[in-house]
Amino acid sequence: MTDFFDRQRIAAGVGSTRRRRPLLLLTESWSGTEPDSSEPRSSEPRSSEPRSEVLDFLAGTEVFGGLDRVALRELFVVLDPVHVAAGEVVLDAAGVPDALHLVAYGRLAVRSGNGTREIGPGQVVGAAALLQADTPTGTHVHAVRDSLVLRMGVAGFERFAAAHPASLLGLCRALLRAEGGAVDVPAAGSPAPGTTIVLLPAGSGRVPDELVAALVTALGRGRGSEAIEVSSASVDAAVGPGASGTEPADPRNGRLLAWLQRVEAAHRFVLYRADDGDTEWTRRCVRQADRVVLVAHAGDDPATGPAERALAQVAGERRRDLVLLHPAGTSAPSGTAAWLADRGITRHHHVRHGDPRDTARVARFLSGAARGLVLAGGGVRGFAHLGVMQALDEAGIPVDAVGGASIGSLMAGFYADGLDHEQRVRQACAAMVEQGSMVGFTPPFVAMSSGRKVTRLLREEPSFAGLIEDLWLPYFAVSASLSQAREVVHDSGPTWRAIRASIAIPGVYPPVHDGTQLLVDGGVMNNLPVDVMAGVVGDGPIVAVNLQPTGGGRRPPAEFDLSVSGWRVLASRLNPFTPRMRVPRIGDVVVRSMSLSTARLQRDRLGSRSVELLTPPVGRSGLLDFAAGPGLVGPAYEYAVEALAQNHAAVSP
Repeated sequence: MTDFFDRQRIAAGVGSTRRRRPLLLLTESWSGTEPDSSEPRSSEPRSSEPRSEVLDFLAGTEVFGGLDRVALRELFVVLDPVHVAAGEVVLDAAGVPDALHLVAYGRLAVRSGNGTREIGPGQVVGAAALLQADTPTGTHVHAVRDSLVLRMGVAGFERFAAAHPASLLGLCRALLRAEGGAVDVPAAGSPAPGTTIVLLPAGSGRVPDELVAALVTALGRGRGSEAIEVSSASVDAAVGPGASGTEPADPRNGRLLAWLQRVEAAHRFVLYRADDGDTEWTRRCVRQADRVVLVAHAGDDPATGPAERALAQVAGERRRDLVLLHPAGTSAPSGTAAWLADRGITRHHHVRHGDPRDTARVARFLSGAARGLVLAGGGVRGFAHLGVMQALDEAGIPVDAVGGASIGSLMAGFYADGLDHEQRVRQACAAMVEQGSMVGFTPPFVAMSSGRKVTRLLREEPSFAGLIEDLWLPYFAVSASLSQAREVVHDSGPTWRAIRASIAIPGVYPPVHDGTQLLVDGGVMNNLPVDVMAGVVGDGPIVAVNLQPTGGGRRPPAEFDLSVSGWRVLASRLNPFTPRMRVPRIGDVVVRSMSLSTARLQRDRLGSRSVELLTPPVGRSGLLDFAAGPGLVGPAYEYAVEALAQNHAAVSP
């Protein structure tokens, strides 16, 4: 009995009995500190009395909270502690439950006919097994992360209930309440904020100290938020030498889990820093994490590194981000696609060494606070986007992702490439104003324009010459499939080609064939794609720039006959002695018709979430009269400055 809690002997299986290992495991789970080996060992046998922390925990649960201290001590004897690794099944839906499971540490996912919910410390699942035997419940339970579960079988429950009949009724009521309604949780891969994040080296590199420190600082800036780094070194220092390498089967694993649980409870964000290789600590980090962030140096070999092998060894799906580190002064990323291949990456981030703006952007994505900017289509009105972006820059409002439809996708491309305001205006004017009309007329068998000129301009534009993956900011363009009657989101591949598809106004430019379908202007189906941006930034704020004029002020259209001769219109424009016929131009009719067809859908999408909607003045010029574009920048800037000042709380960084 003297060696009952001799950790080394029990871990080695020496002198153990059926109850010794579970009792040790349970006691370790609530140990405060390791006993000092220099203290003299008492000759008296050690008691199997549970520590007060265990009783305090049991007393704090809904199921057992009504029991007195004597009953809790007897309850302790019938609880079997079980460590469940992340991804491991606790209860199969096809099986018959034979025990109640009380979560001591960690988290379990419970899927039943009521939906999906997650339960944490103090909550139970499987209570029906104690009240109704031999009945499948159709409930599937698995561990979301490494967990300590206290298991109470039917026989143990019956013995306990027989000893404490007065508490049976209240206990049964509590058990039924604990089996109550489901709480929906985000699906795997959704951009929900992660409380626990593992930083894992990708390739042959390592996670730099500066990046970890910057992320801890950035994540800790939020109101009521606090972040901490946990590494193998910090664990060994706090729990004991070699503690980070504790294997799940080791009874001392409970003590490590308990320490990690306290750290997670005390901080909003915990950054688990993995080792450089596939070690026991690296695997534990993956099991503990809600989200995996792979970190790589962009210039290294993109082959899978040793630490990444731990991902394949740990069950369960986790959202994966990739942070690619670039030297300071890098003008444009390159080679990103090779790093994304075969890694199951959900979102990638480009970070320049020493640039706090880049690490702050990553932190906002990790915390669910990333801000998206959505730019609508509308022909020449798209120049107003330049004024709005200038106002956002000057207000210090960070934009973490950008996308749009039609002309909005083009202007968004300039922003995603990292150009400043002057560069954006210069490049837009060079492409759409100084080159003359973007609509080179041709016999209209397919469209009014051959599309040759606009295609050449897009391919020659430096900001669009590379891949979308190599843009500094997450970016997307929206087009519409004529073949499949659906919208298409372009978030990878050649940037110029995505924009060419997104601006392919039906009847004005030829459709784009992508190998399987014909693509036209994204404004046909989704002219202001806030719903697409919501899939990028999650619950983060969205600023949307609408180009549909609101209210009155537009002059009424001139009347004309129900039949209009194009020859007469042409003659009225060529003959100075003939009154000019005032009729709408075909390009304007097409573009305005597209905008009207999606106006109601825009209102529906905006009504589904909180969006900061800006509607700058867009003038009265023809929608394909790009020479008038630069004149829209200034008024849009002045409007946006005032609008952002009035709505500072909604869009403040």
